[in-house]
Amino acid sequence: MPLIAIDRVTKSYGSLKVLKGVSLDVEEGEFVALLGPSGCGKTTLLRAIAGFVDTDGGDIRIAGRSMTGVPPNRRPVNMVFQNYALFPHLSVRDNVAFGPRRSGVASGEVAGIVDGALATVGMSAYADRLPQQLSGGQQQRVALARAIANKPKVLLLDEPLGALDLKLRKRMQMELKHLQQKLGITFLFVTHDQEEALVMADRIVVMHDGAIAQIGSGEDIYARPQSRYVADFIGEANILRCAVAADGSLRLAGEGIDLPYRVAPGTAEPALLVRPEEVRVGAAAQGGVELAATVMDRVFVGNATRIFARLGSGQEIVIHQTGTGEGAGPSEGDAIRIGWAHDAARVLTS
Repeated sequence: MPLIAIDRVTKSYGSLKVLKGVSLDVEEGEFVALLGPSGCGKTTLLRAIAGFVDTDGGDIRIAGRSMTGVPPNRRPVNMVFQNYALFPHLSVRDNVAFGPRRSGVASGEVAGIVDGALATVGMSAYADRLPQQLSGGQQQRVALARAIANKPKVLLLDEPLGALDLKLRKRMQMELKHLQQKLGITFLFVTHDQEEALVMADRIVVMHDGAIAQIGSGEDIYARPQSRYVADFIGEANILRCAVAADGSLRLAGEGIDLPYRVAPGTAEPALLVRPEEVRVGAAAQGGVELAATVMDRVFVGNATRIFARLGSGQEIVIHQTGTGEGAGPSEGDAIRIGWAHDAARVLTS
């Protein structure tokens, strides 16, 4: 039995359908990321699990118990918000102690719970400080300590790293991942940042327009996206328009070049996904694809060079070359040959 079972949950605000029959199972001890752009329904789903949003239909069960009609403070979850929501007039210690005290934990036990939670997140030395005396990363740790002090079955995190600068955010991604592994608590994490999801989550739930577009590991979703939307949202993608011959073979649209890929005859508007790191300048591997292109621009990014090229049909393609120094490689306006191995591309039909 999954720890969280979300069954055909719907939610609308007037005529706007925010959740369109969403179903999802989350196992105990998993780290699951809800990933998608603003307005896709991910935060609404998280808040529905927490009890802050009443759904219109469907059911949410936690540990086998329906949460319908159960208020937020009676649910076996805790939520960490993007702004941390710490009490500014309380010390770090008292912020963390607030939940256990409110839950009726004996006063003699509260101190041990607080000390353990602060030690877990590395904030024991800051127990007597006020929130405004802490950095953003330290406040985030206190918010986590306050959440885990309540010993929830599920920790819900609503973009908790969004307010941090890039370098600190990357460090906190790893700290969160290691903390989840150490505690063994189920984490359900909302983010619009694909890198956060790829770094931390066991499974990623890609959401689009109130529905789930795909569920899988980061590796699976990146390498085997099931739609143009997922392919384009996860990582950098070259999505090339194709035409279909009567026998189901593909031809690159506008190029008049047959491709070594097939689909069912009559497939409407298929496309070919090729990741930039799979495209090579020069001859392709035997049995692969080779095309003529013109360099439009090149950008040196330190450990690699990005080449922006245009095919004869006008379709554009990005090439990611590693191990090339600044000034090396083709220049703007150069005619080049590009290619990729047969199994480096994926046909998209939706």
